[in-house]
Amino acid sequence: MNIKTTLKSSVAAAALFAIAAPVAPGVNAADDTLSSGNKNSLKISGFVAKALWYADDGYSDSAFITDGGESQSRTRWIAKGTLNENVTAGAMIEMDIPISNPQDGMTLGMGAGGTESATDAGWGVRHQFVWVNHKRMGKISLGNTNTASNGRSETTFSGVNMNDASSNRTFGQGILFIDTTRGAAAPSISGVTVGAAFTNLDGRSRDDVLRYDTPRFAGLALATSYIAGGDWDVAADYRAKFGGFQVRVQGQYNNNAATSATTGGTASVSGAALHDSGVNATFAYGQRELIGPGSARRTGGDGKFWYFNVGYRAKVFGVGGTNFSFNWNRTTDLVAGNSDGDAVGFTIVQLFDPIGANMALSYRNYSYDTDTNTFEDVDVIALQTIFNF
Repeated sequence: MNIKTTLKSSVAAAALFAIAAPVAPGVNAADDTLSSGNKNSLKISGFVAKALWYADDGYSDSAFITDGGESQSRTRWIAKGTLNENVTAGAMIEMDIPISNPQDGMTLGMGAGGTESATDAGWGVRHQFVWVNHKRMGKISLGNTNTASNGRSETTFSGVNMNDASSNRTFGQGILFIDTTRGAAAPSISGVTVGAAFTNLDGRSRDDVLRYDTPRFAGLALATSYIAGGDWDVAADYRAKFGGFQVRVQGQYNNNAATSATTGGTASVSGAALHDSGVNATFAYGQRELIGPGSARRTGGDGKFWYFNVGYRAKVFGVGGTNFSFNWNRTTDLVAGNSDGDAVGFTIVQLFDPIGANMALSYRNYSYDTDTNTFEDVDVIALQTIFNF
């Protein structure tokens, strides 16, 4: 696949979408609230994500049509009821739908032929939980949902988070780095994927939990959860406005020593600021703690990451904001001791508010090395569309 052809196709698709958007119909005023057998409300929502992207590992390249990167197609049902003026309660079910072509299953083959088509035919549970919230006492959640630590490494005002996270590995997660230690003339396919080489050491994601969130006081909210199997986590979220700046800082500690023989836990912090002009910036840092036998310890360290983002939220078209982001993730000692990975690139997102859609164009350069081996960089350019319903 010729990269020039792919780039031309991507630009043409983006141009057609941008031209069509200004004449899109107005906001759909249909009521998405359904009535049930009692006074509770039920809302159905979700989105479909599709992408066209191109990857080059230095020795082979290909174009792929897949589901989304950070955001994969899903559907959800949200129920809510009011007990009295202080207490509300509800439940939520959210499912990953079957995917015709998951992006992390795509590979390159260095002349041997990679994987350009795969199927994930199973439904996956993302959320299935009940909750009750008291205005002054806080919220309790029970079931499969976000742990208290989930998302705390991903604070941002960039407006591109539907396409990016601080791990910076949106597309090409299944691509293997090419080992060039013996020279460019004698390459070999390594066992290290882009997805394995980069992380944001975020919290526990979703699990079966008993979670408690405090009310927000003076901008600060706390959360903790007991996780099935004996693990636990804690988190904090601070939000404030200072003059023309919005500021948000989150942090978490996730202890998983009860269910892991090698990892004691992870800790991370992330913060972001947004000026009224649209200029914004993000910083994140996280570190992992390895435990167990000496072989589990890393000579270079247990694993850590840094993330930086500088962005601008603009109003270029009348259909919605246009958001720009320049980002860098550096991950060290994750796959092996004394290993270093850098994911550097940019993302541009165009929002189409009248139809609940967005389109993102992104580029990433992934580089990875250890103290004993060198690897060829992987380059990925992607065009992703998300349509919400």
